[in-house]
Amino acid sequence: MQCLNIRTSNLVLQTKSKMAKADPNMPQPTSKGEYKAPSANVYAEPIKVEIDGRKTREALGIYTDAAFNKKMASDGKQKFLAGIARRMREGRQARTSTSTGVFAQISKNKMIPPTKEIRVTTLPSPDFTVTPSRVNGDIDPGISKMQITAGKYKMEYTPPSVDISVDQYSSVRMWTSEDNYDTYA
Repeated sequence: MQCLNIRTSNLVLQTKSKMAKADPNMPQPTSKGEYKAPSANVYAEPIKVEIDGRKTREALGIYTDAAFNKKMASDGKQKFLAGIARRMREGRQARTSTSTGVFAQISKNKMIPPTKEIRVTTLPSPDFTVTPSRVNGDIDPGISKMQITAGKYKMEYTPPSVDISVDQYSSVRMWTSEDNYDTYA
């Protein structure tokens, strides 16, 4: 008996694919510059108020040492001159008087207290000298220079690719053999 042997093979394809590549590249921007911080080299002179209250204090009888010495010297000179004038007057009175009780009269006049007087006046106001405050110095604005170099955008792109090749073609082979099937099939 004759046997029909059939051997088939399928189509075998081989594929090789490459993925697409996109490499976006952008270097960082660079900068170069010079910077000096601003500064305020300013200062304020405070206000000055000078009060001269000597006239007011002297009107109340409060003196500085120098003013007190000056007043005492002036008063001493006046009292000295008044004492000389009084003694001359008493001497003339004693020489020209015909009465015998001249010295008693002079002594009696010395015992009578001198008359006092009270005066009401306004106090002189103190002198005020005001020097206003000032701002002195200058402001340094500093330096701020900057040069920026921008980065350039680059895009490297590789498109995808697919390679297809046939490793084995499909086939059908038939043959006959006697009395048994071929094991090769």
